[in-house]
Amino acid sequence: MKFNVEYTNYTEQKVLLYRAEEHSFEMIPWEKEIDFDIAINTLTLTVSDTKIIQLSGFCGLNTKMKVDYNVPESKKGLLTVLGNFEYGFARRIKDKEFSVYVNTQTGWICIGDPLKQGNAVEFINNCIAVIDKENNFVSLWLKPQTLPTIQRALR
Repeated sequence: MKFNVEYTNYTEQKVLLYRAEEHSFEMIPWEKEIDFDIAINTLTLTVSDTKIIQLSGFCGLNTKMKVDYNVPESKKGLLTVLGNFEYGFARRIKDKEFSVYVNTQTGWICIGDPLKQGNAVEFINNCIAVIDKENNFVSLWLKPQTLPTIQRALR
C-alpha cells in the first residue's frame, strides 16, 4: 500500500483519546461517512475520498514498550492513499505486526520504526505519519490527550 503526503496548513481537527481500561484509541468527533479502513496492527485508519481522516482501535501498552525516542519534526498536511480500493472493506498495510514504543516523558506513542526517516505529516491533531521516499508507511506517532493515565501504569 502506498501513501502520499501533501503539506498544507490544514490538519483534521479531532481529539485523540486513549482509553486505558479498554486499551483502545478513539477520536472525537467521530466521522461516520467513510470509504474504507486501513489496518495497522489492531488499529484502523479511516479513509474518505482518499484522505485518512481518523483512527481507532486496540493497542495495549506495557512497560516493555518504554523508550526515549523523540517524535520527528513534521508539518501539517494531508495523508492520502494511492490506488483504487473497494469501498466498505479494510486493508492491511503489511502482513507483519509493527512494534510499539511509548515515550512516557513526551507522551508520544510510536507504531512502526521510530528511527527511519521520511516525510512526516501531522494529518490529524497529535497524529503524525512518516512516509518514505517510495511512498511506503514507516511509522505512526500518536499523542493521546489521556496519556498521563498510561504514564502511571507504565512506571
